[in-house]
Amino acid sequence: MPPRKRLSKQRTAYQSAALSRYATRSRCLIDAYQKGLDGKQAAWAANKYHGHRVLPESILQELDNTQAK
Repeated sequence: MPPRKRLSKQRTAYQSAALSRYATRSRCLIDAYQKGLDGKQAAWAANKYHGHRVLPESILQELDNTQAK
């Protein structure tokens, strides 16, 4: 395969992976906002549960416990 085509395929694969990560993070933040978290809390929750598409239902209780410490 010519180097130009190989580079084009690699770039497309990278862009696809980056878009997928962006979509997953966005979905997690939207879920946090729908559960009533503000921006700072949503970012904390998204970072803590970075491997999940949505946040668990117990996130509000866990957030209260973390802020109480």
